[in-house]
Amino acid sequence: MEIIKLAWRNIWRNKRRTIITASSLMFAVIFGIVMRSMQLGTYDRMIDSAVRQYSGFIQVQEKSYWKDKTIDDLMPDSMVLRQRIAKLDGVIDVLPRLESFALISSGNKTKGAFFQGIDPVLDDQMTQISHKVVQGRFLEKDDDGVLLSQRLAGFVNINVGDTIVLLSQGYHGVTAADVFPVRGIVKIPNPKLDKSLIIGSLKKVQEFYGAEGMLTSMVVNIKSKNNIDMVLPEVTKIIDSGSLVALSWTDMNKELKQQIESDNGSGMIMLGILYVVIFFGILGTIIMMTAERRKEFGVMVALGMHRYYLALIVFIETILLGLVGAVTGGLISAVIVAYYYNSPIHIGGEMKEIYEQFGIEPVLAFSKDFGIFINQFYVVLALLFVAVLYSMVKISGFKIVDALHS
Repeated sequence: MEIIKLAWRNIWRNKRRTIITASSLMFAVIFGIVMRSMQLGTYDRMIDSAVRQYSGFIQVQEKSYWKDKTIDDLMPDSMVLRQRIAKLDGVIDVLPRLESFALISSGNKTKGAFFQGIDPVLDDQMTQISHKVVQGRFLEKDDDGVLLSQRLAGFVNINVGDTIVLLSQGYHGVTAADVFPVRGIVKIPNPKLDKSLIIGSLKKVQEFYGAEGMLTSMVVNIKSKNNIDMVLPEVTKIIDSGSLVALSWTDMNKELKQQIESDNGSGMIMLGILYVVIFFGILGTIIMMTAERRKEFGVMVALGMHRYYLALIVFIETILLGLVGAVTGGLISAVIVAYYYNSPIHIGGEMKEIYEQFGIEPVLAFSKDFGIFINQFYVVLALLFVAVLYSMVKISGFKIVDALHS
């Protein structure tokens, strides 16, 4: 304990040097945590808007459906299969879905749209889509009306209470045509879906396509995306592998996965460059500190202090100095991250248009994952351990006479 007190007093003998070094570490930690939090938070937001809000993390489909996505490649709705999958660890529930292309017409406006049939109660538990209804109301069980995505409703100039006409090709080539009252307008986080999505109750959509008792997929609602590797093999064991297949969100959204991996790689490079700069700043401070205290070290060794004990004191000084900067940076970062977690940054202008072209919600969100903070502390400590080796080598090798005359 005494050695820690001695090291703590030593680092404050030169307050200016200590403050400069600690500040450089503090700003490095702040920048690293905030940048990484923004990256991971934005990835989670992208995955949530593109995956959880639509496809889910795991889907069970007829084997040939995903390749062509035609209404003829359907699977039977098996309540027994849904219940077996729902009993697996990490699974919340299994959602039946039927979805296909349709033309929406209102007045003289016509547009291609995506017609999705859901179980309103089960689906809302996963997507919480009822909270995104901006006009009208959410669907009821077996409702004969539909929800329109906000941008699609704006394009065809439709309001709540109006009626739309949908035309499509049904199951096994039958003609699908019907009129639907609009129950509500819903704002979908994914800009691409918000321009084309129509949502109806499963029973009504099955009647529209002439596909009673049939589904395009079963969406496996899981507790966390981290459970995919555990749940997916178990789902595969349960299903009839001869006609059905279980797909993860990375199988169904390869472009999004590649985009996240690419952006994550560039972010790691930026962090690497930042910490290389910080490392040389720390190393420069330690070199300067060692040179300034060379005579002091010589006197202490001449008076009988063992070199290893002196090296230990310098090592503890460096660690304490690093902890001052890292802890201060971590506390400030926590305040910044907490604020932007509750108030994400909304992107405007040309960047907004670029995000929307890729079907990504134009928002910079932040993550409160505690692992981000821990990782930054590990990096700072690793840099300090490497940098302090210079002092250790110098202390073990300097000549007492030369040090006393320096």
